[in-house]
Amino acid sequence: MQRPLSKSMVGSGGGRGRWLRNRYWILRHGKSIPNEKGLIVSSMENGILAEYELAAQGVDQATLAGHSFKQILLETNTRLENVRLCYSPFSRTTHTAKMVASVLDIPFEGPQCKVMPELRERYFGPSFELKSHDKYTEIWDLDVKDPFLPPEGGESVADVVHRLTRALVSIESEFEE
Repeated sequence: MQRPLSKSMVGSGGGRGRWLRNRYWILRHGKSIPNEKGLIVSSMENGILAEYELAAQGVDQATLAGHSFKQILLETNTRLENVRLCYSPFSRTTHTAKMVASVLDIPFEGPQCKVMPELRERYFGPSFELKSHDKYTEIWDLDVKDPFLPPEGGESVADVVHRLTRALVSIESEFEE
C-alpha cells in the first residue's frame, strides 16, 4: 500500500552524521506505474524504461514533496544554490527529481542535478524481476535470515549498504554545503 508523502518522508530532520559535512534529505519516488501494476522492477535494464516512470498520483506526490522540501529549505535558511539533487537513473526517480527541481526552479540539466547509478533500487535478481510485488515477502524472509545473503543473482542488504556508503562518500567529496 502506498502512503502519501509527509514532511517526515522528505527528511525534515536534515540529518548529518558525524563524518558528514553536508545535510541530507532523502525522498522516495512517488507512486510509480509498477506500484500501480503490483510489479517488482529492480533491474537497471527495466528501471530506466519510460514505461515504469511515475503514475499520475506519483507526479502529484513528487510535486507536493517538492513544495514541502522548499518550505524546509526556507525554514532552515538553506540557499537554493547550495542544493544538489542526486537521484538514480531509474525512470521513476528521475521523474521525481525532475518534478522537485521544477518546484525549486533548479535547471534539471544543470550542475545542481546529478544522476548517480549507486542510488538505484536494490536489485532482487531475475527470479523476482517483473513478478508480483507479493513476492517481496520471500525477499524479506531471506533478509531476516541473513542480510549478507543475496537473492539468486541479486543484491543482499549488505551489498546495498556498501553501495550507498560509496555514494555518500562520493557526494561528500564532490559537494560542500
